[in-house]
Amino acid sequence: MIKIQSLIQDKNKLLPIEVELALLPGLPGIQFLGLADQHLKESAFRIKSAIKHCEFKFPVAQQILVNLRPSHLKKTSRGLELAVAAAYLWETGQLKTPDLSSKFFVYGELSLSGEVLEPEDLSTLEEKEAQVLTGPARTETQAFFQRRVVSTLKDLNHPLEIQAQLQEQFPERPFDLLQTNFSEQQARLLEILAVGEHSALLAGPAGSGKTTVAKSLAAFLRAPSMDEFQILRKLHFQYGEKPNWRPVVKPHHSTPIMSMIGGGQVPFAGEISRAHGGVLILDELLEFAPTVQEALREPFEEGLMRVYRNGKLKEFPALTQIIATTNLCPCGDWTPLSPKQRSCSYSNSRCRSYSSKLSGPLVDRFEILSFTSQIGVLKIKGSDLLLRIQKAQEFSKAAFPGPVNSRKLFVDLVKGLPPKLLRMAELDENSSQRRKLAVLRLARTFADLEISGDIKSIHLDQALVLGRDHFSKLKRWE
Repeated sequence: MIKIQSLIQDKNKLLPIEVELALLPGLPGIQFLGLADQHLKESAFRIKSAIKHCEFKFPVAQQILVNLRPSHLKKTSRGLELAVAAAYLWETGQLKTPDLSSKFFVYGELSLSGEVLEPEDLSTLEEKEAQVLTGPARTETQAFFQRRVVSTLKDLNHPLEIQAQLQEQFPERPFDLLQTNFSEQQARLLEILAVGEHSALLAGPAGSGKTTVAKSLAAFLRAPSMDEFQILRKLHFQYGEKPNWRPVVKPHHSTPIMSMIGGGQVPFAGEISRAHGGVLILDELLEFAPTVQEALREPFEEGLMRVYRNGKLKEFPALTQIIATTNLCPCGDWTPLSPKQRSCSYSNSRCRSYSSKLSGPLVDRFEILSFTSQIGVLKIKGSDLLLRIQKAQEFSKAAFPGPVNSRKLFVDLVKGLPPKLLRMAELDENSSQRRKLAVLRLARTFADLEISGDIKSIHLDQALVLGRDHFSKLKRWE
């Protein structure tokens, strides 16, 4: 009996497992124990074919019993094929057994002819002191652990050692997006969104710069720490992406519900999880199917997507800043700020019918509703705006460490707040608790922009406009 260490995917990261192999009398074949899925059961044929093609002996009157522990986790075949084949060859003495330390992992895919390939998810391994026996990498990757590379099963006794690459990659701000000039309204909105990282719904006429603001926002967000950056890179590796900054995801409005939030019989992450740590842009929100809008409500608020399948819970991270844009009428010209002077060619009833497609509960989860107007003079440089934003971000981080303003709790925001200002925020009895919390979070951001440790009445007045009054105007018109 032999025991070796291998790896499995669980919740978007690789976890160590123990592969225990024993030979028992019986019909020749490979039997898996420990919640092996159908893919792993099929891999038994690849393992047998690989062993025979490499001219090793397969048992004639014995069965190979493989126990995978811990037994409560579902196992798949992604890299366990090499572990099972190597354990069998070492157990039967056909190859010399190496030093099987607790940090030595065997993880690789097999072809029918015995070729070994490195699984694509190996780069997500977090064990920096690990030694991994695997196959040649399919693409050029950087690893912080030592590899022992073999091309076929025949090379198991003579692996090529590749030392860990200790050079870390650092986040790179997309400075090309900072070459844009912005109007005063756009610049002010970007300041608020970048410092507080609030979710926002931008509504207004076509050509008023809604999409420009949404696409430019990522360049002004705070730089991720090295730990955050490594998590983002590991998370996005499964999508075939290698982000150098915070991700920006802009799904088309025809995206179906399962692609947006994730799911499936074998659960997979959706677009909202792909945008984790960055920005999810919902351009033309009214064109998204109502079912998609409704499904976004829970992950929107919790920053997490939960999928239940076969009595098991699968969680996908979804902590993203959601920026949605929309027109409020078919021709795109109407806004509640100037309903009497609108140039819209449609009737009020037609406009109301169009904007009624907005999901009220979803809209309530946005902290900001901004009515954009025609673009003014583009006189503020992106590079100058970045300096202003970074100053406020650094102040906020130093003065109030912890979560960003959009994730701060009510108890933290009201600490030290004068009762008079608190009554101002709660004056509207028709506002939901979510709306009152959004106002306080926005007020904290306005204070940060003025490098103020205390929330003042002017900050609360500004927050009430974007965080409550605009929502009330939209609701009254509808």
